[in-house]
Amino acid sequence: MTVRRPVRFLAALTLIASTLTASAVAGTAPAAADPPPGPNYAPAGYQLDWSDEFPGLTLNANDWYKREGSKAICMNDPGNVTVGGGVMHIALEKEQHGDTGYTCGGIISKKTFGYGYYETRAKLWGDKGFHSAFWQMGLADYVPDTPAYKGPYNRFNEIDGFEIDSHAPMTIQQHTHWTVPQHIGNPGGVYTGPNSADGYHTYGYEWLPSKINFYVDGVLNRTLDYPGPHALQNVWLTTLGYTEPVTEDNLPGETTWDYFRYYRPVESSSESAPGEIMVDNGDPGYAETGTWSAAGDAYGYQDKLTRRAAPTGSSATWTPTLPTAQSYEVYAWNPDFIRSGSTAARYAVTHDGGTTNVLVDQTKAGQQWIDLGLYTMTPGTGAKVQLVNNAGATGTLRADAVKFVPTVVVDNGGTGYSEVGSWTSTTTVKGWHDTDTRYASSSSSTARWTPQLPAAGRYDVYAWVTGDSVASSSYLINSSAGTNPVNPPESVGVDRWVRLGNHQFAAGSTGWVELSKPVGDVGFLRADAVKFIPSPATDSTPPATPTNVTKSVQTFPITGDAVLNLQWTPVTGPDVMGHHVYLDGRRQTANPIRRGSFQLHELVAGQTYQLSVSTVDRSGNESAPSAPVAVPVPVDTQAPTTPTGLVGEAANGEAVLYWNQNPELDLLGYNIYTNGVLKTVDEPVGNIGNPGLVAQGILVEELANNVAYTLEVKAVDLSGNESAAATVSVTPLPMSIIGVKETDSGYTETGVWAPSSVPGWLSSGTRASNGSGKSAEWRPDLPSAGSYDVYTWVPNHSNGTAAARYTVTHATGTATIDIDQRTGGMKWILLGRYQFAAGTTGHVTVSNPSGLNYLRTSYTKFVPVTP
Repeated sequence: MTVRRPVRFLAALTLIASTLTASAVAGTAPAAADPPPGPNYAPAGYQLDWSDEFPGLTLNANDWYKREGSKAICMNDPGNVTVGGGVMHIALEKEQHGDTGYTCGGIISKKTFGYGYYETRAKLWGDKGFHSAFWQMGLADYVPDTPAYKGPYNRFNEIDGFEIDSHAPMTIQQHTHWTVPQHIGNPGGVYTGPNSADGYHTYGYEWLPSKINFYVDGVLNRTLDYPGPHALQNVWLTTLGYTEPVTEDNLPGETTWDYFRYYRPVESSSESAPGEIMVDNGDPGYAETGTWSAAGDAYGYQDKLTRRAAPTGSSATWTPTLPTAQSYEVYAWNPDFIRSGSTAARYAVTHDGGTTNVLVDQTKAGQQWIDLGLYTMTPGTGAKVQLVNNAGATGTLRADAVKFVPTVVVDNGGTGYSEVGSWTSTTTVKGWHDTDTRYASSSSSTARWTPQLPAAGRYDVYAWVTGDSVASSSYLINSSAGTNPVNPPESVGVDRWVRLGNHQFAAGSTGWVELSKPVGDVGFLRADAVKFIPSPATDSTPPATPTNVTKSVQTFPITGDAVLNLQWTPVTGPDVMGHHVYLDGRRQTANPIRRGSFQLHELVAGQTYQLSVSTVDRSGNESAPSAPVAVPVPVDTQAPTTPTGLVGEAANGEAVLYWNQNPELDLLGYNIYTNGVLKTVDEPVGNIGNPGLVAQGILVEELANNVAYTLEVKAVDLSGNESAAATVSVTPLPMSIIGVKETDSGYTETGVWAPSSVPGWLSSGTRASNGSGKSAEWRPDLPSAGSYDVYTWVPNHSNGTAAARYTVTHATGTATIDIDQRTGGMKWILLGRYQFAAGTTGHVTVSNPSGLNYLRTSYTKFVPVTP
């Protein structure tokens, strides 16, 4: 006697996947030969940072969790995951496990990863019934996939490198999602590629701050804009038994995975530069006017302590204390958060020449440093950056950090720039700050940048390279050490600064950088800007370890939050970039922290964590971690608040409950009781990862019609504390309810329809068609003639049709009702009360006469009216 519920968290909404591999005997790795190596498809501009080639006979338990818990129609069995023959195997067995008839499996990385290029090589399953995926998602203590995980909640964003259903092995789905403040889909699309089951194929995705590039066998097949909250996330290689019927002829079976590799971006000047002056919110030099509040939902450069303000009447100002008079490149960190940011944030940069305004659309800029330009500034506190919403802007103004980087830039057309040969200017291919670029086709053409450097010393040198550069670029660097060639990585499809190395220069204009291309190379040579940033030489010596690490924990029983405040004495020095914080050996910081403190929210009550801090330098060296500090989190005895807004709805031998999501951060879910008997015997339903789930309905099964039931809902937290009950009475009634799945008798479609990510009743999938000439029909087999109330569940989306036409055919004629599917739905809407004959003559049809936007379908029900 259990509650049927949508698969927990995103699984039902987004096909969150697993990987299946089978061996003839589950848990025993086949002694297969290591597959021959495949081509190297990693884009230029990246270097291998971490990989598992699955050597030996055992999965490295220090690097991976084995997935557990039931999903869809299978049980993830850790014994199904094995290593042998240089690959990872995930077995798929026909084996009864509770309510599931199959076992499958998958692995989840313990290490978390950020921006970069991700790649795996796999041979998938080719018979019907299974869903394999290579994807990225954080973890949460309450999710049964990884019961050994006891860290803080870090499910922020999901990237689906691929999702492949075995009944369509050439159909490759590529999507993204966010999970805060609730699940939000960012659908990508479907790519028809090679047969994933006919051998090994390579799948990769490139995660950039503002977009994702998807690759199959080295072919770029999709670019997806990616505005949303970003955080370090775990990697999953998984397969689920997902769709019935399952072809069982070749079971047991397996999918095999040759490797997983993560490539980090080659260092960019916008991420870290020695000598820079950074002012973060809350630091000396930061000030606000108007109404601002803390925003814990968007990631800043150092932490989640960002700031947000209403659309008008507020400003934030960053005032640095600059050490010398020179030119500074100014950057602002954009704390991207889905599409709620300001559409026109105005950054006013005050410098020696006056004030320059720079407009930034925070909804599209990505979670990264935004270059506000190069300005000459004098020492002291005369320079500043002020942020306001520009006139006409919409959305929430968000503020985090601003930094001032000592930089000398020579742009094309400016002082210090010269050319040899025939060059042409273009604005079709834009350069740094969307200015023009210069191009030449002859190998005899060269471009030279000669800076006026303020002092002798070492400088990091960068060239601005456009994403569509098509010629191999060769650079000569004339420094104090002489003239040396440098061949940087080719463009990776993104306009960016490319590092040309660290070089010693004399003061003045004796040094230079020259661009050319090899003789016979086809394609344009493109020139724009080169910059010089003072920087110590790279070295291999790790910096010192931080000292005086202390901690305190604040608990907030009402909200269920436990906040760690970690402090230490920062390590200083010209080459020190900052510090990283580790929790139980897992890094929590995406970027080096400059200050000597860090906050971590949503620790689990009753757990003891081990925290340590390291130092990182400009050369990428990292110190040994500090001695671990034990952080015990007090036991929580505070029960959650009683759920509110509980509504009961009768169904056929069932009841549906709707209520409001509880606010506690440590919410595990909800227990449901029927006449005082616990109904949710497996696990609580609902969770904080999907606050809209309970509002979309939880189904309570196995009830008798025409019998009144007292149904109770109690919230339960991670510590097992249970709230008082919210109570409602429901009397199930006989009725005909018809959904939109192929297995739902009575539902048919005319024209081309496809699955939609917009949730329907009980978080079920919906169907969608675009344009005119398509229709769908719900035709019940009514047991008796009589009067029936007819309802339809209307899914809403901004791209829905404004006039979905529902036509009810009843015993005395037809009735037509037009409903706007853009707003006002996500609930049952009454189409009216009508007389119907027994049998299948009555029905409801929906169409889109205007042909504009999408028509969507979910459930329709016919409820008999008691005389």
